[in-house]
Amino acid sequence: MALPGAMDTQDILDLSLALAKQSDIPADTTINVPAKDVRRALFGVDVDAADLVIAKEKGYDLVIAHHPTGGSAVLEFPKVLSKHADILTRHGVPAEVAASAVREMQEDREPRAHAENYDRLPSIARLLGIGLMCIHNPCDEIGRRVMDETLRAGLRSSPRVRDAIDVLYSIPEFQAAKTRIVLRMGKIDNPLGKWAVHHGAGTNGGVPIARAAYEHGIDTVFYIHIDAGALRRLWELYGREGSKNLVVTGHLASDSIGINALVRELRARRVRVDTYSGIVDV
Repeated sequence: MALPGAMDTQDILDLSLALAKQSDIPADTTINVPAKDVRRALFGVDVDAADLVIAKEKGYDLVIAHHPTGGSAVLEFPKVLSKHADILTRHGVPAEVAASAVREMQEDREPRAHAENYDRLPSIARLLGIGLMCIHNPCDEIGRRVMDETLRAGLRSSPRVRDAIDVLYSIPEFQAAKTRIVLRMGKIDNPLGKWAVHHGAGTNGGVPIARAAYEHGIDTVFYIHIDAGALRRLWELYGREGSKNLVVTGHLASDSIGINALVRELRARRVRVDTYSGIVDV
């Protein structure tokens, strides 16, 4: 049997950017501890210190996390929220409205990022002598594009919300996940109307992004998750069963779409990649 292939952490990062069609490294993505000659990698949505110890004991060269692990990916995370403005403006929301919604999100997240212990996990990886990196936005951008293109290709004329959900279930990760795609606001038989997939921009857009969308011609917003407080505020603004629709596709399933695209390419290059910690590996 042929030995597994080998890449280094920069090769893996470059591959993720190429798959996402990105020329710059997003703010929420970084190499914390470089690794050369990576033949075995462990890839999870979330990684903690115990995971690094286990990976080292089991002979992995590298741990790849999806969510930010520390360093610049934590400290500069609020910058990637600006990608919500790109999505909004592509769907016809005025640039100044989109920028204002993003600023509201950033003002909430920046104090939290500033207070984070940005070196906790990277320092443990250094002590153990194991590679560590996180690939967040590139994978999410791949997933956003897959969701968007799947909807555009599969929707009939004059679709309703239920039709969009049915189309999304053609994506294997949604079929395999233990969570279901949920309509959190609106009605299943409402017209889908003008819609936007808000994924690949750091985190869900909460109230500011949804409000900017709904008030400027978008009828249906797709999020991958939303917290209860933000959801209740949107109900207050638009009605729990009104004409505006919020479809929540599920966090792990949605993240796994882009992660799996990268995992497949790494395996094709004969790097052994084992998935865990929430990845719906199809």
